Amino acid sequence: MNAPDVLARLAAAGIRLSPLPDGRLWAEPRAALNDDLRQLIRAHKVELLNALESNTLPDPAVECRRQRVLEMLAQRPGTRYAAVTDIEAEPDAVILALAIRGVGTCELRIPREKYDGVLLLDLIERHSGTVH
Repeated sequence: MNAPDVLARLAAAGIRLSPLPDGRLWAEPRAALNDDLRQLIRAHKVELLNALESNTLPDPAVECRRQRVLEMLAQRPGTRYAAVTDIEAEPDAVILALAIRGVGTCELRIPREKYDGVLLLDLIERHSGTVH
């Protein structure tokens, strides 16, 4: 597990990390931390500090959605694809995170007035087996 994976797991739990000037990490909200997450932070402290200070990390919300669809595929070995929508990320758009087994992941920003979840799933199902 690398720093972006750890940060995505923390983000999924509602926790945000920040580096402090004295080399410590600050987690908020502290009440959301449990023993497993504390141990995870301790085990990857140096990587987390380097990643947070270099500011080269992917957007935590994007990474969290990516991790969610990958976890969905991992839990369902017979499934070809997994999708997660985020209707609260932007006021005028729906964000769709999509993972296709053996292919990869992506995010789509769909204008809210054009979004049709049923049509989207139908298109994915019809075209996920074709090569373009």
